[in-house]
Amino acid sequence: MMKRFAAPAAALCLALCALTVTASAAACFPQYSGGSASIAAALNELGADPSYANRAKIAAANGITGYRGTAGQNTQMLALLRQGALIDPSAPAQSDLFFPAYTGASPSIAAALDAVGAQSGYSYRTQIAAANGMAGYSGSASQNTALLQLLRQGRLLRPDVAAAPTPAPSGGLTANLDRVAFIRQDRNTCKATAAAMAVNTILGKNRYATADMIHSGVLCRSLEGEVYVGSDGNAYRTTYKTDGYVGSLGELKAAVDAALDRGLPIVTAVHSAGSPHHWIVVVGRDGRGYLAVDPARKGTGSMASQARSMASMGYSFGLADYAQPHYGYITFRQR
Repeated sequence: MMKRFAAPAAALCLALCALTVTASAAACFPQYSGGSASIAAALNELGADPSYANRAKIAAANGITGYRGTAGQNTQMLALLRQGALIDPSAPAQSDLFFPAYTGASPSIAAALDAVGAQSGYSYRTQIAAANGMAGYSGSASQNTALLQLLRQGRLLRPDVAAAPTPAPSGGLTANLDRVAFIRQDRNTCKATAAAMAVNTILGKNRYATADMIHSGVLCRSLEGEVYVGSDGNAYRTTYKTDGYVGSLGELKAAVDAALDRGLPIVTAVHSAGSPHHWIVVVGRDGRGYLAVDPARKGTGSMASQARSMASMGYSFGLADYAQPHYGYITFRQR
């Protein structure tokens, strides 16, 4: 389900990453909560390359010079990984997505925005709040404090970047995005809404609504084994691995790439600075990584018109509100 913006500490791994480095730094690896005392094993569990060569790159990115694989160096990296603060040198730089980190002492979000050279008026702050997953911005003290906390961490998304349109994908069944309507979620139906849009994309028509994906009050009924006949005449069987499924970052990325290579949508678990638990539909790739349709967005029209860069929306893979991140997905494969 989609959880509304509450405390700025909700996305702990993102906050720790930003507190550890400057706003111009790359993203961090997901927080590691396993029991291994080996940095190589821990990276492998998260789906990252554990080789010595890659660990040397990771060490350099995290200020560990002259990496030789010593116990002290590996322990230092593992400690950062357990905090969710180990910088991933292979991740795309995100400095263009966020305001510069605010290092001053003012308790005012308006003054802090002025200090980093940004607009600070109420109207613009409303746009900033929406871009960062904060619904119903009214300028309250708690809302402004939450925005200020993100700005101090270098994790406050720029609304102009977050809203910038990106090209819609084409090829395979994702070409149906022009024919299928965008569906906006209700308060807690992001997964069911995303599933409905993904299935409609395969069918090439507006056959399913959010309610069709809900059963006996469950916010998204299991679709495991469901078969849908696509607009290309082929039958596609559903694999349903969601909330309770832990998985790994590597597995999820592999599933996303496999779906897109086949020209198919995939529903994926994501988190952002504003929500530790959300579901979107990944529908293609762009220069920044992946294109996605977010059921939480305000908008109408076709799914193609709502496709945005996943990075520009501030999303990273995985649900971050568990002790161990969960990497669920709903995917489709031709029978």
